[in-house]
Amino acid sequence: MTQETKEKRIKIIWGSDENLPALYANHLYVSHAGETEFHLVFGHLSPPLTMGIDESELPDSVKIKPVVKIVISPDAMRAFVRLLSDNLGAFEGRQKEKSNE
Repeated sequence: MTQETKEKRIKIIWGSDENLPALYANHLYVSHAGETEFHLVFGHLSPPLTMGIDESELPDSVKIKPVVKIVISPDAMRAFVRLLSDNLGAFEGRQKEKSNE
């Protein structure tokens, strides 16, 4: 007796992101753990005020506050990089059009 394999397409629908907090990040650190996952750590750095102070008063270092860490698979990372590249290209295209007006 052979078993038939049936295929069915299942639609994937995103839920609402309305209640997710919007966190601002201006730095990104990416690492990978072997061949199984990538770690994306988004962080925020508020630079110290430096106007009007002597160079000797400047800090030796500043800390980036991690905001969120996301762990994704290599396949998801490939899609993420592709989506970022496509979106950045579209954004830069619009910026160029605006500057030519």
